[in-house]
Amino acid sequence: MILNLFAGPGGLDMGAHILNLAQPIHGYDIDPDACDTAQVAGFNRTRGSVLDLDPDTMHPITGAIITPPCPPFSRSGLGKGLTDFPAIREALTLLGDNFAGMQPDDAYAAALAEMNDPRSSLLVETLRFAFRLPNLRWLVAEQVPAAAPIWQEISAELAMTANWTHLAVLTVAAHELGVASTRTRTFLIATRDTVPELDGLPMRDLWTTGRFAAPMHELPPIADQFPHITMAAALGWPAGERINTRGNRRTSGGNEFSADGPSWCLTSKARSWKRVSDGAPLTASQAGLLTGFPADYPWRGSRSKQFLQAADVVAPPVAAAVLGATLGIDWPPLVRDYLAAIYPAEALAARPRLYQPALFEGVA
Repeated sequence: MILNLFAGPGGLDMGAHILNLAQPIHGYDIDPDACDTAQVAGFNRTRGSVLDLDPDTMHPITGAIITPPCPPFSRSGLGKGLTDFPAIREALTLLGDNFAGMQPDDAYAAALAEMNDPRSSLLVETLRFAFRLPNLRWLVAEQVPAAAPIWQEISAELAMTANWTHLAVLTVAAHELGVASTRTRTFLIATRDTVPELDGLPMRDLWTTGRFAAPMHELPPIADQFPHITMAAALGWPAGERINTRGNRRTSGGNEFSADGPSWCLTSKARSWKRVSDGAPLTASQAGLLTGFPADYPWRGSRSKQFLQAADVVAPPVAAAVLGATLGIDWPPLVRDYLAAIYPAEALAARPRLYQPALFEGVA
């Protein structure tokens, strides 16, 4: 069985579905609307706090997917959790010492209490579950790129304290896997028994420890094996459309962008986006398409909550690629088939120039 923590509305579940994974996935999330969305979509969800779970009792779990909330470390959340990095590192070290029988629990608890943003401590749950799940053989965790140093710290603890043998921290951009919006996320992949197949992933960077360590300068060029889908093509719009993100309010990044490239990275504020030509607002269904979900995905909750869910997920094609690489599954043809099922044929045929990340990775 696979454990899915901070599981949300189903991004990783959809990725597993793309891969036709036979193993059941049990997801936990504290948000009732996200749980409702996932359940209506056919995925297993239990509403509850990850902090209340006891990993020591989860004997059937052999794989874990852990995606702690990103707002403390993202630009859209103002990055306030970045000031908690020293406390997070201290907690990770103490957790490792505790696992090795070298430190009492109260020192670890004190380190957690030092964090300015309580959500920052949820990154530490990745290591707690990795240490204490009795039969865990592989782990995938996800965060914004700013949190990459924490994934590296956790990798070091797993290698030194718990004898995990294959660990990698890598960054993947969703639009390079055929998703119609920009979203760059950093993953921790850890395995005990098998070597992940990383060669086919369009990685922006790679940090590894263990038996397959490779310097960053040896990264292969990003393969052009997936369509570069524009926002307009994904939504069936004509060329030349523009999106207004802030009404008349202007920011340093502007308040409009062209739909003839990939969409800006969605946040919950995408609920206010409008097509300039006719003022039509973006719908939750369209937001889901832009993040790699089928148009009929059953988003639940208020309009704001639906957009929040669509914005917070791991894009399903990215989830499929990372899980496939972790488990040694031939994922590229499965992802291409999935893209063909959710996007118009014209969108798949189009190959516009690749935009530079600096042009569209800002907060919308």
